[in-house]
Amino acid sequence: MKKTITITILFLIIPFFSNSQFYNKSFFKSQRQEISFGIGGSSCLTDLGGGSSEAKAFLLDMDIQSTSFVTNFSYLYYLRNNISLRASLAYAKVSGDDALSGDLYRKNRALNFNTTVVELSSLVEYTLIKEKSGNKFGLKNSSGIFGALKNPIQFGVYLFTGIGAFYYDPWGANNFLNSNGDIVGDGKKYRLRELHTEGQGFDGGPEKFSEKKGSTYKKFAICIPFGFGIKKSFSNTFGINLEASYRFTNTDYLDDVSTNYYDRDKLKTEMTNLYNEDLGNNAYVMSGTQTGNGTNPGDQRGNPKSDDSYMFLTISVYKKLTKSQNYFKSRGASTTRKLRSSF
Repeated sequence: MKKTITITILFLIIPFFSNSQFYNKSFFKSQRQEISFGIGGSSCLTDLGGGSSEAKAFLLDMDIQSTSFVTNFSYLYYLRNNISLRASLAYAKVSGDDALSGDLYRKNRALNFNTTVVELSSLVEYTLIKEKSGNKFGLKNSSGIFGALKNPIQFGVYLFTGIGAFYYDPWGANNFLNSNGDIVGDGKKYRLRELHTEGQGFDGGPEKFSEKKGSTYKKFAICIPFGFGIKKSFSNTFGINLEASYRFTNTDYLDDVSTNYYDRDKLKTEMTNLYNEDLGNNAYVMSGTQTGNGTNPGDQRGNPKSDDSYMFLTISVYKKLTKSQNYFKSRGASTTRKLRSSF
């Protein structure tokens, strides 16, 4: 009796501690490719907006009210059982608004922005814990009963990082204040990059744009994504994952704000001479200069010492691309036999 109990216990617990005993070590090769589609929320950390209190550091300064959306598509290829390469395409909206901040300086500045972000990235993904579902054998006997105990719910955990490039083109609305703190803007929206709001490319503007007259920041920038994910499979080819990711970038103009206020009369003249009167008038308005206290030419408009960043929180559905049959190699056997998956 004791011997029977011992054998039964071993039969039940061994599958939980030794995948290699039941699986072909190269099983991942039959499921090397994976695609996924996800949706979720997006946010950013820039010079504009911020939390409901005074300015704070890093994620503590994130403005929850400005959360927008992201959708993404990924293709993943397993190099090894726990290491994979991933190509991802993401489409998102991010924004910031000083009016939503609890910081008095930011409220007085009254700047805002929103932009589309289209990102293409190449990532390396490392699996810390492999997701599991079904049973170790995936087999049923003639009575339709599984040949091994089903695993309890087990989630996979993975980390990733890489490099990417993204497109952005910020817009802003005229919601400026007068010296008394009253809103005097008409709410009209403008494409900000073409307005050189900080005098980019003109005399007295940011030094990085001083070499060529009329130059400004580009619509494309580099990002360094990193993050982690939790994966749950419902079969050996299908499941979902929840993923949190953060992006460092090499631009401080995601929000069109970086350095100091520029003389708006001079900006109007420069823009009119280089382009046309309409752009000159628009630049005069959207520079935000002299629309409130602390917004005179030369006053601080942004912080050029810290580049902008953005982040995603997504939930995705994934599908592993496999052969119609799974191939297992019996332990100690020299031949391969085919076993149909039962899940």
